[in-house]
Amino acid sequence: MMFRKLFLVGLVCAFMAPTNVFAEKGKWSFTPYVGANVATSRDMVESSTLSLTAAATTSDFTVSAAFAANVKELSFDDTHNTPLLTGFDVGHFIRDDLEIFGGFQYVTASGNSTKVADVSAAFNFTQNGTTTAIGATDTVNAEFDDYDSWAIKVGATKYFPMASFTPYIGGYGGFKHIDEMKVKLTINTANVSGKIKFYDSTNTGFFGFHTGANKSVMAGNMPINLGIRARLDYTPELNGDDADTGLLTGGAKTNEAGGGVDFGLTAQLSIPF
Repeated sequence: MMFRKLFLVGLVCAFMAPTNVFAEKGKWSFTPYVGANVATSRDMVESSTLSLTAAATTSDFTVSAAFAANVKELSFDDTHNTPLLTGFDVGHFIRDDLEIFGGFQYVTASGNSTKVADVSAAFNFTQNGTTTAIGATDTVNAEFDDYDSWAIKVGATKYFPMASFTPYIGGYGGFKHIDEMKVKLTINTANVSGKIKFYDSTNTGFFGFHTGANKSVMAGNMPINLGIRARLDYTPELNGDDADTGLLTGGAKTNEAGGGVDFGLTAQLSIPF
């Protein structure tokens, strides 16, 4: 019985032994990371029925009054490739197991061309003085500009030291800027295209949560932590630009896609200083 008690006490102590060798009150850390936003709930285009009662001239082309089309809903996964996520945090341990931090992150994703609309009424498309007749059975592809955003944030992380690694959980909030995104529309059968304004630059607050685990190793005489992190970020609705879409009946709805949640996975290392 005594042996069993000693064994259980030793087992508990082993799992509670701190492995984050520089996670001590008063110490600082620099943590760069890189990975990807592997999933998102954000929609980029809302479904809508478009029509015109008079000819409309966008910033790049003109369509005649007969225009009509049905727009399909597109998610971020439809319009862009997997986003690259990178950044860094600077932390300060206010307790051996609690760190406050500030950081910067950058996200970029290249745009894809994908079908966005079916033309439902024949019309004329005019660009640079050239008019092309568009049939009622044509289709339209959309290709967004690249998605580029940067953010600054502050937050806190709680660590749970164990024998061979250190799990943690934390939260943060801050400011995010997302660059404007125009959309190149290509009418497929007629093989003509033009750009429209769609999303203006967005400046907004955001918040998120992260969790993961660190493993302490020695780099020469310096301790560092290697780790993986999963993060969940919420960003409110992007700022729609209706300068072109607002010319169409139903067009202003297409860029009112709401907020979105991004799920990211990153690898990181933490360096003490």
